[in-house]
Amino acid sequence: MSTEQFTTRQKLIAEAFGSATLVFVLVSSGLLADGMLQATPSIGVLFIGLATAGWLFVIVQILAPISGAHVNPAVTIALVVTGDVDGKTARQYIPAQFLGGVIGVGLAGLTFVSTIGWEVFAISAVERPASTWLAEFVGTIVLVSAVISLLRQESDWIGLAVGFTVGMGIIATSSTAFLNPQVAFARIFTSGIAGIQPFDAVMFMFASTLGGIAAGLLWRYLWPRPTPIDRLKPEPGDDSLLDEVATET
Repeated sequence: MSTEQFTTRQKLIAEAFGSATLVFVLVSSGLLADGMLQATPSIGVLFIGLATAGWLFVIVQILAPISGAHVNPAVTIALVVTGDVDGKTARQYIPAQFLGGVIGVGLAGLTFVSTIGWEVFAISAVERPASTWLAEFVGTIVLVSAVISLLRQESDWIGLAVGFTVGMGIIATSSTAFLNPQVAFARIFTSGIAGIQPFDAVMFMFASTLGGIAAGLLWRYLWPRPTPIDRLKPEPGDDSLLDEVATET
C-alpha cells in the first residue's frame, strides 16, 4: 500500500490522530464500565477489549492509505527492521504517536469530569506483575507478525486482523495486551482500571519494543524484501517480466 502521495505533515497528523483516538477509546471504555456502570473488573476488561478491537479496525481502515496506520512504535520499529520503513520516517512517527497517546488520555479524562468527577490527568497506581511483561513481549510478536505477513500479502484484512489480535489479547492475556509503547506510556496518566503505574509502564514499553524488534527479525528471515509479490511487479512501461512469466508458463 503506497502512501507516497501524502505529505509528511499529513502522515504525522494521521499517526497522532490515530494514536490519540485509540487511547481515548481504550481509557474511556474502562472509565465507563468502572466509573459509571459500576461493572466488575472482568466486565470492565470485556468492555475495553470489544471497544478497542472495533476502533482499531476503524482507524487502520481509514488511516492506512495516508500513513500506514502504525499508531504503535513497536510496529514502526519492526518495519524499520524489515526494511519496509526508513529510519527518518520512524524518527518522525514515534514522537507523533506518543504525543497522540497523551492527548487521548487527557480527552478521555475530560469527557468524564462532569459525569463521575474524574481527574483529567492522574498518575496511576495500578500494578502489573512481572509475569505480565512476558505476555507483552509474546503478544507484540503476534501482533506485529500479523501486520507484516498481511502487508506482504497486500491483504485488505489488516484492520480486522489487528483489531482481533489486540481485542482478543486484552481478554485473553495476563497483561491485558497493551502491545504498544505509546499506549503503555499514556496509560500512566489515568487512575481508571485501564491505568498502569510508571515503573510497570516502563517495563511494558521495553517488553513491547523488544517484541517488535524480535518480530521484525523473524519476518526479515521468513519473508524478506523484496517479496515474491514485489519481484513480479514490472516497472511502468516494462513488459519484459510479464513476457518472461508467460514464457515460463
